[in-house]
Amino acid sequence: MKHVIFDCDGTLVDTSGSKYKLFPGILELLEAHANDCALYVWTARDRNSTLRILKELGIASFFDGISTPDDAPPKPNMKGLSDLVGNSARDAVCVIGDSGNDMLGAKSFGVLALGATWNPEARAQLLTEAGADFIVSHPSDCSTLIRLNLKAE
Repeated sequence: MKHVIFDCDGTLVDTSGSKYKLFPGILELLEAHANDCALYVWTARDRNSTLRILKELGIASFFDGISTPDDAPPKPNMKGLSDLVGNSARDAVCVIGDSGNDMLGAKSFGVLALGATWNPEARAQLLTEAGADFIVSHPSDCSTLIRLNLKAE
């Protein structure tokens, strides 16, 4: 099994407008890996609003686990990642996020870090400086990297 951990705001969900929506390509990415990967959310958003948003957008059922600051210390502390994937092989896990804290947490945990720049607020240079292994400009770019860089347990 491979494990893919997503940030919520700015990676899965575009929270920039008055109505939250999925970024283009996110649903297709989730559908592409729903059968061959365990999918998770690691977010700085509180648990109740995270669950509400994921349910309203119709994607809550894709996720095997969610870690919020209500559950573990906030990012970049890696406790939330550890709670999600336990003792899984580190080469079977990746984090996809749009912030430096996402990348710092992933690298502290010793896993693949994909810096997502489809959010207009994300900065490739900051993600790279924080440890991103790859910068991805569209969710579809993630599938190839997951396939080539993660080893199934």
